[in-house]
Amino acid sequence: MWDSVRSFWHPFNEPLESREHNMYLDIKGLVSTGVGNLIDATATPLTPPTPDERARSLAMAGELNWLNPDGNTASPDEVAAEWDMVKSRMDLAPRGGGTFRSITTLKISDDEIDRFVSLKLLQFEAHLKSRPEFADFDSWPADAQLGLLSMAWGMGPAFRFPKFQAFVAAGDFDGAAGECRFNPEIGTIVTRNDLDQQCFANAARVVGEGLDPSVLLIAGGG
Repeated sequence: MWDSVRSFWHPFNEPLESREHNMYLDIKGLVSTGVGNLIDATATPLTPPTPDERARSLAMAGELNWLNPDGNTASPDEVAAEWDMVKSRMDLAPRGGGTFRSITTLKISDDEIDRFVSLKLLQFEAHLKSRPEFADFDSWPADAQLGLLSMAWGMGPAFRFPKFQAFVAAGDFDGAAGECRFNPEIGTIVTRNDLDQQCFANAARVVGEGLDPSVLLIAGGG
């Protein structure tokens, strides 16, 4: 990705997700942490995990350095117990991540959040670039790169939007702007969808006017 996209990712994404040091449930009842980072492999929203999904979820949670209140690293059993407790509180899913601060014990540090977000961003980029429709990602305008990464952050990098995929594969970023919104259209997802649309509209302008593709317009670059 362009350096402009990498450097703008945190100021772009954090207002949409907030920064949470504890585990919490997103609106789909999926355990998350950090800046909207999923640590939940449950396939069906608002349902308990299967044993296999739980095992994969705990492996995801185990990628992070969870700390007890005394500052010591939590054991795998402690992490599992906290994950299970958070997952069981589907009643709190609509209330946002901050609701879980008072009922959770384990935390991750700001440095750990930054490390994990940067790692996941690179993993998402690699996954997206492995898909044929996004094979030209490296040459895309910076705004289009940011828009695609934002969509992947909200839905996962394996999302399937056939019309959108066809537009970007053809380099039609105007068309992509009309097909990039995802559900549920509530809360900050509306804001993310609005910003993603603007990103792809900006990318169309970059192509149409022959502007520098490395300059990120949505960040005030033009």
